[in-house]
Amino acid sequence: MRVVLQHVLSAAAAFVLLCGALAPLPARADDAAALLAKHRAYVGWQLGDGSVPGLQLTREFRTPKGKVTQRATEIRAGMLLRRDYSDAKTGLTDSLGFTGHIFWETNYNGFVTPIVGTGARLQLATDVLFSEGTSELPGTLHGTGTVGGKSYPIVRVAMGGAAPIDLYVDPQTGAYVRAVIDPGSSEETTYTIASYMSIAPGKRMIGSFRIGDGGGMYTYTTSRIDPGVTAAELHPPASQARWAFANDRPFKIQVTGDRIYVDATVNGVLGTFILDTGDSGITLTDQFADRAKVSNITDSFAWGIGGVFKTRTRRAKSIVIGGNTLSNTIVQTYNNHYPRQSDRVNPDGLIGFDLLAGALVTLDTANHTMRIQNPATARLDTSVGLPLLADLATDTPSVPVTLDRKVTINATFDTGDPSLIIFSTALLDHGLTILTGRAIVGGMGGAELMRCGQIDSINLGPIVYQTPIACASRGFSKHAGLIGLDFLRHFNFVFDYPQSIIVMTPHKR
Repeated sequence: MRVVLQHVLSAAAAFVLLCGALAPLPARADDAAALLAKHRAYVGWQLGDGSVPGLQLTREFRTPKGKVTQRATEIRAGMLLRRDYSDAKTGLTDSLGFTGHIFWETNYNGFVTPIVGTGARLQLATDVLFSEGTSELPGTLHGTGTVGGKSYPIVRVAMGGAAPIDLYVDPQTGAYVRAVIDPGSSEETTYTIASYMSIAPGKRMIGSFRIGDGGGMYTYTTSRIDPGVTAAELHPPASQARWAFANDRPFKIQVTGDRIYVDATVNGVLGTFILDTGDSGITLTDQFADRAKVSNITDSFAWGIGGVFKTRTRRAKSIVIGGNTLSNTIVQTYNNHYPRQSDRVNPDGLIGFDLLAGALVTLDTANHTMRIQNPATARLDTSVGLPLLADLATDTPSVPVTLDRKVTINATFDTGDPSLIIFSTALLDHGLTILTGRAIVGGMGGAELMRCGQIDSINLGPIVYQTPIACASRGFSKHAGLIGLDFLRHFNFVFDYPQSIIVMTPHKR
C-alpha cells in the first residue's frame, strides 16, 4: 500500500509539524485563554508536553438498550493514530489512522484510501480534540450554549487546515461537556462528553461520549501510557481481500446509452454486472449469489436513490475480472432481481468501489475497454487529461462542481446512474433555478418523483457543460449530488484510488 507511515514522531514533534505547517489562526480573548488553561489543569497534560508519549486504548459502543455492537482498539503517539473497529456480531473489521501527513481509512475488505478535502479537515479537528491539543490553540469566546439544561461558555478554537471547534467548558472544573466540529456547516458534528477517565495519576482524557443525536454511548474501557509505540503498530493493516494481477492488457466491456457492463466470474460462475462507481462496494443479486454459492455472513441494509433497502453481507471466495482475481471479498447482496434495463440487459448486480480501491483501473468508454493494473508497479500518467483529487470518504468518488456558476456541490461520479445531474432540493431556495418538469427516478431503494429541467451550466474545473438536464432530489444533503453516465460517458478515465486521483480525458465519440 502507498499510504504508510515512514517514521514515528514524538508527541512534541507531531505537534510542531502540524502547528508549523498548518499555522494556527490568530486571536485570543483573555477569558477564553483562562478557560483553556483551566481545562489544561483539569486534564493534567497537553499535546506536546511529552508527558503522554503514546497510548494503548480499547473502547466499545453501546446502544441505548446497553447492547455492545462495536469494539475498537486504538494506538496513539501524539496525534498519530490507528484505530481498528470490530463489529461485535460478525467480527468484520475496518480501520482509521493518521500518519502525521495524511489520514487514511479502510473498508471491510481492508483497502486503504487517503482521506482528503473536507473529510481531512474534520478528522484533523477531531484528532486535536481527543489528543488534548485544543488547550494550546488560540481561542475566542463565542457566546454560551446549553447542555443538559445548564448554560456553559463556548470557546471557539481553530488551527489552519482543520475545521473550527466550539468547546463548551465547565467554568468550575475546566472539563469539556460538548465539542462541536465545524459548527454551522453542513458537516457539523457534535460530541457530547459524558465523562473523563484517568490514564495516569493526575492525568485524564475523554472517557465516554455521544455523537450527534444518537442515544448510544462510546466508552473507553482500558488505557495504558506506552512510550514505545512503533511505526509497525501505526501502519494500516493488511487488506483482507487481495488482488492477483495476471493481465494488464485492455479487455472488452459494453458501453450503452444507459450503462457500462462488465463480465466477471464469481466463485467460477459467469455474470454480467453494471460498472457502478456510485456503489460503495460490490453488490450482487441474491439470485446470482445463491447460484455462485457466495457464503452468507449477516443481514444488513444499504441506501440508494429511493431510500433504504435490505441487503445481506456475504463473502465471495473469488471474483475474476479481465483475467485478474480478487479473492476473499466482502460483498452485499440484494434480495431481488436488479430492474431490467432499457437496453434489455438483466444484470447480476453492481461492481463498484472494491474493484477500484486496490487497483489502477483505466476505463476507455470510447473504445469500450477496461484495463486493471497493479498500483504498486504501474505508473499513473496525469499529463494525458484533467487530474482530479477525489474525496473517497463514502467509498464513492466525489469532486467539487459548480452549478449555474453560483452553487458548488460535492458531486459523486456515478457511472451506475444513467442521468446527467442530481442535486438536493434544498438548493432550489438558494439561487439555483430549474424548470418545473417532473420525472420518476428509480434506484435500488425504490423510486422518487423529482423536479427536473434544464439548468444553465455545470463547471468541472475548466470543463463547462451548457444547459444540462438536472433533477432535484430529497435524498441528498444540501451540498451533495451526483453526476451520471450521460455526462461521464464523454470521457475516458484512470482511477487511482490508492492516491485519491481520477484522471479524465474527453473523447470525440
